[in-house]
Amino acid sequence: MPRLVLGIVAAAISFVAAPREAAAARVPVIYQSGQHAFECGPLPAPYDKEPMAARIQAGYLCDVTGIFWSYFSVRNCKPVAFDGDTYSDDPELVAAIKAAYPESSMKRGLWDRYGWILLALFVAAGLFLWIKGAITGKDDD
Repeated sequence: MPRLVLGIVAAAISFVAAPREAAAARVPVIYQSGQHAFECGPLPAPYDKEPMAARIQAGYLCDVTGIFWSYFSVRNCKPVAFDGDTYSDDPELVAAIKAAYPESSMKRGLWDRYGWILLALFVAAGLFLWIKGAITGKDDD
């Protein structure tokens, strides 16, 4: 059993350490970095009166780093109005969004916010079992 856990941990570390090779081999990428827009709500007044305002959301565009879509680093957030992959950071609109929605109002789910802790605990438990097996000399295979 410890060898199986060690194999899983080693495979996960190799995928994280070499995401370019993993992507080239058609393996799902488990490491993310870049920008992500987090929704806060609808556009604040007076921008909510525009015809396209129903599709556009107010939120924050942040630099993110994470694994399995759980971000352990969310930084450099700036208020924006966004629709999918396009966003506007017009100074007047940014000021209205910042006044209506503080950065703490970003909508983030439990996995998005805390999932990396669960993954780290899984890896730590695997390492603990492997070390325990190596010290005691017992092998569950």
